[in-house]
Amino acid sequence: TPFSANQCNRMLRLTLFMGFFVSVAMGLAAAGTAPLPPFRELRELILTNAVGITGEQLDQAAGAAILALVHGRVLESGEIPNEESNAPAIAGKRIHDPGCAYVRAGQISLGFAPQLAAILAEPSFATNTFGLILDLRFAGGTEYAGAANAADLFAAEAGPLLDWGTGRAESTAKTNAWSRPVVVLVNRETRGAAEALAGALRVQHSALVIGNRTSGTAAIHRDLPLPDGRRLRIAAAGVKTGDGLPLPSTGLVPDIQVTVPADAERAYLADPFASIPAATNIAGGTNRLASTTKTQRRITEADLVRARKAGEPEPDSDGPSATPATTSQPVATVRDPVLARGIDLLKGLRVLQSAPKP
Repeated sequence: TPFSANQCNRMLRLTLFMGFFVSVAMGLAAAGTAPLPPFRELRELILTNAVGITGEQLDQAAGAAILALVHGRVLESGEIPNEESNAPAIAGKRIHDPGCAYVRAGQISLGFAPQLAAILAEPSFATNTFGLILDLRFAGGTEYAGAANAADLFAAEAGPLLDWGTGRAESTAKTNAWSRPVVVLVNRETRGAAEALAGALRVQHSALVIGNRTSGTAAIHRDLPLPDGRRLRIAAAGVKTGDGLPLPSTGLVPDIQVTVPADAERAYLADPFASIPAATNIAGGTNRLASTTKTQRRITEADLVRARKAGEPEPDSDGPSATPATTSQPVATVRDPVLARGIDLLKGLRVLQSAPKP
């Protein structure tokens, strides 16, 4: 049944008020601005002067703002929330030219670390790559033990990894830890255990985090009874990384921020070489947003060495071939701006590591 004009107006006003309360509450938490007057005073002023707004509507709007602030939700009587998704632990893997290992997480579960370890041990990943890009965009999970187990794969020395209240984990000393550079990709849909993994890797392995601020939902939750039989689930405490600091409730801030529309980013995950009109103006590092049908020559380390010895500029993929024709092959351009920035970073580190020392 269509809503009447009066009902639509009331719904619009309620939505605006809820949006106002939520934005103010989140803004206060994130920016530390001056506090508002007591809610009771605001409520009386609004009820006295605003038209068509009831006390019940204000209470609902205020409650929604409070729940958003603490990442809370109301559970119906008997409801058992399922925080896990149907996503696989590993959603994809490949090697990007020239030697950048890429693994995309679907969900951080207890099975994630063993599967990741198996991939990193594959000959193509273990011997033919100089860095790893771990894609945690749109990944979630509540298995913080799984996040800690994954972080342990990169730790050569013993030390604290994660503390999630009901458990804590430390790394073990080992000689087979992944020691090459790691780049972690995140966005606003990086949640829970995936956030914890990103934070742990940044603290413990000095991994660089690229993308957009995470969701801020990595927390220890507690259920509190309500008078009507329902339960209130709130984030009671934060998850701590190896430095003893909790992950921020406002989300993990990337080291390098690259903002991409969510729908475009989902499309890039399906095909990082696709042309996405909504994102063609987003900076993507030196992996230019050019035609994927263009033939580009694979640059080898030998090319870089020859150029350095000759005192010439380093060869570019668009320049004339300086190697036998057998090394030339079509290479598609990565158009995903976040992934492209990660590839650029690993390539830059590779050049610096191979440069002769003075």
